[in-house]
Amino acid sequence: MKKNSALLLIIFMAWGCNHPENNLKEIIQQRVAESTINLIPDSASTTPSYCCTWSCQNFATDTFSIGYAIGLGDHTVPADNLTEEAVFHNPGWEKRLPQSVKKDLFLVFDVGWDIAGGSHAEKEKKSILVTQDVATDKFPSCTGTSEEKLAGLNELSKNAGWKGAGLWISAQSALDSKGLNPTENEVETFFRERFRWSKNAGIFYWKVDYGSRGGDINFRKMLTRLAHEEAPGLWVEHGRGSGPFNDDECPWDTPKVGKTGSYKYWEDGKALATVHNLLEFSDVLRTYDVSAQLSIPTTIDRVAQILNSFNSMPAGKGIINCEDEPYIAAALGCAIGVMRNPAFIVPKDQNYDPLQSRNQMDAVTRAVRWQRMSGAFSVGYNPVLLDSIFNKDYWKFQVGETWAKWMTGRTVMQAAPSRVSRGMDLPEVKCDGPVPYVLCSKFPNGNYVVATMLRTDSVKGFVHPLAEVAIKCSAPSKIGIFGRYQSLTVECANLPVGLTVFAQDLAGDNAIDITDLVEIKNNKIILSGKLLEAVGLSAKTEGDVSEPGLVIKIK
Repeated sequence: MKKNSALLLIIFMAWGCNHPENNLKEIIQQRVAESTINLIPDSASTTPSYCCTWSCQNFATDTFSIGYAIGLGDHTVPADNLTEEAVFHNPGWEKRLPQSVKKDLFLVFDVGWDIAGGSHAEKEKKSILVTQDVATDKFPSCTGTSEEKLAGLNELSKNAGWKGAGLWISAQSALDSKGLNPTENEVETFFRERFRWSKNAGIFYWKVDYGSRGGDINFRKMLTRLAHEEAPGLWVEHGRGSGPFNDDECPWDTPKVGKTGSYKYWEDGKALATVHNLLEFSDVLRTYDVSAQLSIPTTIDRVAQILNSFNSMPAGKGIINCEDEPYIAAALGCAIGVMRNPAFIVPKDQNYDPLQSRNQMDAVTRAVRWQRMSGAFSVGYNPVLLDSIFNKDYWKFQVGETWAKWMTGRTVMQAAPSRVSRGMDLPEVKCDGPVPYVLCSKFPNGNYVVATMLRTDSVKGFVHPLAEVAIKCSAPSKIGIFGRYQSLTVECANLPVGLTVFAQDLAGDNAIDITDLVEIKNNKIILSGKLLEAVGLSAKTEGDVSEPGLVIKIK
């Protein structure tokens, strides 16, 4: 009897060592190496996502610039830092970004591209001059007329592999900044000419921000109209120039705050009403600046509340840009405004990049490649559902952690719906303890996506709770999956007999058959969290710390 027991133990141990759950990484890597299937199209995404130079102007030049940014300095220093040399050479900020998706993205030049170096732009009140005349001392390759110089800037970007150049545009004309008190017709004439310049130069993105007319909704509406008339196909991005925390203090935002942490209640609802009104005519609405520590709850709530304000309203034709949160963008059908860059410099005493966004470039690649299959779609396209339960995240800001220096030494709370869905039922979520944020959408082309997002706490730090998540789909073509899970259950009515499940890291080029590694029963496909992680990180870049991201296809 003892011999039989020992034999059984040896057999059990051998089975355990060879069971798929115990060597998933090796199994996945072997299958990837042998695969010739690719689920991701090579054609570029049509979503107007972009990489913006602004963060690099502040955090990728030198320690003086970083201290200036953390100290909430004006635009003079970062404006001077924006040069052809910094962007394209030695080695150049743009060369540090994911090369495989550059063709999908505009390269947006932020404050300073049309301001001469050393001009002390802010002090001389010229940071909003907006001549749209490329500063040749900074961009010596751009020569000729104003229009030809813009074409040169666009050519520099396209030759480097980008979709093209995008421009930061102050919400004010050069006539305004010179104090000439122009008429509306004069302002319109000024911008008509600039739109024609952009059209002829091949530039198709304007990021409109700041300026004395930034809060004038009629001015912004005029810009969008002029773009459609003079430069069809040019995207005009608008935004409410808000502070980084929902319904909390900011020196240049409304003094009416309730500290609820919710976008819905900010300024007694006027903040949300403003962006709703902007999106009634905007091509793109940017959710605006946030803090690095609380970016996830702040951004989720902004996107969720804006979508909810357009619930099944066909008048909402614009799309949302949720800035530098690629997985939120992928999960909720938004555009991305990438700010992170591996070139960031991080002094020991200034922890402004707590999640190492500079080492999370694979997340950008995965989200953008998902957009090739399922791009951003209009806010009024389908209904959104918001969980009645809100997660609340907290952070106590220390010196050097944020440019929102007025919050140093204080604890900020931001709240967002625990679950958000577009065009489908809310996901089912089971978890011991705090739950992750869970987002999901059905896209116009029939694809689905689900994402889990981490939680933030000053004491516990950044935590990604592992939950059992379940979603319901109707004959999906492809399903994008982002984040970490205990398990994911995909329920589809009338699953075919003898189906095959393919999976692929969105950062890679090889799809594999994982049918034998999933559980299929009662029209449900159950994927373990370990399997999703193994596949979703199988093409990770060495040293990258992005969360997993993959696509599955059921055949």
